[in-house]
Amino acid sequence: MSVIVVAEFPMTEQGAQDLIDWSKGDDGYVITRQHKGFEDIRTFLAEDKKTVYLYEKWDSKEDHQAYLNFRVESGLMDFLNPRLDGDFKVTYFSEE
Repeated sequence: MSVIVVAEFPMTEQGAQDLIDWSKGDDGYVITRQHKGFEDIRTFLAEDKKTVYLYEKWDSKEDHQAYLNFRVESGLMDFLNPRLDGDFKVTYFSEE
């Protein structure tokens, strides 16, 4: 059964736009979509123009965690850290 992942990124306003732009680039969702277990990803920007939410669907929590680990090891935090305005949060949901 698939798992739903919601990631919340509290960003600076420019950081939110940078993240959205990154997601559309060659290092963004193009790579995400090729990762094992990937099913879907959608990006949402809150009304404050600073909080970015990612709605993701993966085959399993383990597949997502392997992907997240890949991103961290590939330097994603070097990109995110100067743009974050707090800690990002990842929550897993099961479809009932």
